[in-house]
Amino acid sequence: MASFLDLIRSTKDLNVMDYLVVTIVSILILALLVLILLLNSKTGKNFKLSGKTLTIWHPLKKEEINLEKDLRSWKVRRINLLWRKKLFALNLELKSGVWKKIYFRSRTEQFKQLVATLGEVSPKGRI
Repeated sequence: MASFLDLIRSTKDLNVMDYLVVTIVSILILALLVLILLLNSKTGKNFKLSGKTLTIWHPLKKEEINLEKDLRSWKVRRINLLWRKKLFALNLELKSGVWKKIYFRSRTEQFKQLVATLGEVSPKGRI
């Protein structure tokens, strides 16, 4: 019991500056973890197709994929969600073995154009 009271007395000796330093360090560690998670993202929803080059924008980076050289296979999946009805996921398998995912809420004109281009480049894909 005496050691617990000593602990309480020692925390009273800490000043506001110590609390501020601990808070700032904690916020920096959390920000670093969030940054690492965003940099390692393999999904995206913003893309641009120019010719046979697909550019995918992730939260903190941009990735360009040459569809003729880098694409091994692809497939489109429909995902049924409870609160958002449906979602479409375009999964791209690259020759390096990495899978990239692009999500759509509906089949827009941009989505249809991308699927048509993928069908020309790699007929191994499926819808």
